[in-house]
Amino acid sequence: MAASSMRAFASTHAVGSRVASGGLTGRARTHGASPKLVVVHKPTRRGRGNFSTVRASVKADDVPEPVAIEAAAVTSAPPAAATAVAPSTPNDVSVATANIAPLGSNLSALQAQLAALSATNAALVSDLEAMAKKPEVAKTKEQEKEANRLAAIADPLAHAGLAKPIGYVDVIEPRVLAPGELLIQNMADDIKWPSPDEQPPFWERAPYPSPLKNNADDELTNAKKTDQPLHVVHVTAEMAPIAKVGGLGDVVTGLARAHLLNGHNVEVILPYYSSIEGKVDQLQHVMDFDVTKGKETEWDGVREIKLDNFSTSMYTGVIGGCNVILLKPAAKERSNIFVGGKIYGGSYNELESYLYFCRAALECLKVTNRDPNVIHVHEWQCSAVAMLYWDLYHAEGMLRNAKIMLTIHNMDNTGECRQEEFIATGVSGVEFNTLEKAMDERTIGHNPERLCLLKGAIVYSNYVTTVSPTYAKDALSGGGGFLNKTLGKVRTKFRGVLNGVDEQIWDARLDPYLPASFKPGQMQGKALCKRYLQQGLGMDVNPDKPLVVCVSRLVPQKGVDLIKHAIAHTKDQGGQFVLLGSGHSDPPFSQLASSVYKRDEDVKLLIFYSDQLSHLLYAAADFVLVPSMFEPCGLTQMIAMEYGALPIVRKTGGLADTVFDLDDDKKPYDERNGFMFEGADNGALTQCMNRAMDTFKHRRQDFSQVQERVMKTDNTWEKAGQEYVRLYRAMQGDGVRGY
Repeated sequence: MAASSMRAFASTHAVGSRVASGGLTGRARTHGASPKLVVVHKPTRRGRGNFSTVRASVKADDVPEPVAIEAAAVTSAPPAAATAVAPSTPNDVSVATANIAPLGSNLSALQAQLAALSATNAALVSDLEAMAKKPEVAKTKEQEKEANRLAAIADPLAHAGLAKPIGYVDVIEPRVLAPGELLIQNMADDIKWPSPDEQPPFWERAPYPSPLKNNADDELTNAKKTDQPLHVVHVTAEMAPIAKVGGLGDVVTGLARAHLLNGHNVEVILPYYSSIEGKVDQLQHVMDFDVTKGKETEWDGVREIKLDNFSTSMYTGVIGGCNVILLKPAAKERSNIFVGGKIYGGSYNELESYLYFCRAALECLKVTNRDPNVIHVHEWQCSAVAMLYWDLYHAEGMLRNAKIMLTIHNMDNTGECRQEEFIATGVSGVEFNTLEKAMDERTIGHNPERLCLLKGAIVYSNYVTTVSPTYAKDALSGGGGFLNKTLGKVRTKFRGVLNGVDEQIWDARLDPYLPASFKPGQMQGKALCKRYLQQGLGMDVNPDKPLVVCVSRLVPQKGVDLIKHAIAHTKDQGGQFVLLGSGHSDPPFSQLASSVYKRDEDVKLLIFYSDQLSHLLYAAADFVLVPSMFEPCGLTQMIAMEYGALPIVRKTGGLADTVFDLDDDKKPYDERNGFMFEGADNGALTQCMNRAMDTFKHRRQDFSQVQERVMKTDNTWEKAGQEYVRLYRAMQGDGVRGY
């Protein structure tokens, strides 16, 4: 039967059955007149046509005489009989008067007939809906994750608290915590222990509900506020937790939040990547404005520069508790800038995109009448801000107040740029392509000579910082590569400021991703976390086996050859090893995971990254390995300490500033917090790991005491934030330019 015919047939019987039903069950005043029947057209669910409903137009307090329509009249009425009284539009209402015959003596037979007709009608309507229903398309894993994430935002209690949070048997309701109270006070019997074949994997279980606000223990309420607040604007390519690839995102969020807590006015300008769509709190479109953007072309030996007013959309929102300004090309530009599945993961030209973003950030400050005390730029992606600010915006009186700070997070990435590519900022690169400004001296004599954006920012900034004192010292003594000459010339405005750890994210007492919380003096939860991880990964559940964890990008900088050696050596020493990470050097580890260690109960190589799983690994670990060839600062070793795991590190950069060997007699015993080696060979690492293993196996009480002591180390952003404020204030008295 065609869908249209079935729909008409169903509509006819809907009218017929409901007319009869209304005559039998409706209540009407008995004044000799027949009750009225109202035919109402209503849209069906999801817009699939109309259906007709008939109801008796009666009052509920009158009881009618039994009346009925003869069965023959009901069953033989053609479809047109129903459509004749039906209105032509869904919202019209038609009223018809029905001639209702006396019932006679066959009431039971008529009731049976009506019941059969109602059942047939319901079946036909159901068939129609099934025919009109679109076939369901299976969601990808990424789409399912995004749907779950949006559900958590829409109703976090239902998503987490009522969905059996991670590791729990019962439903958990959020509560107010007393100062210092553990969030998750589980004993072994309270935990829903995981299995290796659990799907989705155990580390993706819903987190424990966050505690309700307690003003007595509220960080924002209790933080000491300054009476001289600064207006600081960060310009960055990354920001944790949603626009993060490496440590840059953590630093920006941690520093911004530390200053916000102290009463400063802090804003972060960030590209509006398509991959963060739907993840920004309190998102609002503010305005569209024009940004000058250029392009240089060459045809038949003739160069032509074209400048356009590129429409840009400005949004505001909140990320990680901080106010953000998000910028992207307006829809009418039909541009693919910042469009892609992940940060730095689009098909767009990154150099062109970040040069445009630098100009857009300054233009945004101008058109919104923002003139902050400090513009703090990060890495090569935002280096052009310093150059454009002084030679364009400040020079022409558009922005007058701000001083520029540059923070270098990794000198491996310097931002190489051809002179003609700089025109993406709307300004020619010719005036910057000198040795005194931004020329990359490695390209002298080349055709063409190129710019180094990071060098330009060093020259133009009022102050330059990097992320640890040792890394700054290394940069001046040759570790900065060709930039060490430029840094040497500005050494009076260059220093290292050690990064901090954001304890709102990394805190064993309040971490929602753990099966049990712990803190110094209450460490039982750490043993439960270790058992939980061992059981969930299918490892040998044994508290006496030292567990070494490595959470790392798998790239040469991170010491991949040393990591590979550490895996085998840990197993040889009777320990356990878990690796979590990925990168362009991960193929050998993938091969080991699928062959040598495929069914190993002591080694698990997880060649991917999961933020939730990383929390559990730190909490379960006895040791965390960081064997970097160089490390500007490193957060991994500091996060490890927050969870009572002792770091095993190579002496370089920020690792040397934060880890002090347990066997170093030159350091006060209370300052010793891990194990360190200096060489870059397997032998140096082996000796260091042997000392760590021996401490775990033969000095267990000392080991446990050190675990609790390192958890008390002050690696917070509060200390680093104070140093940055000192530098911000010192800059306010500087001259016009940074050079």
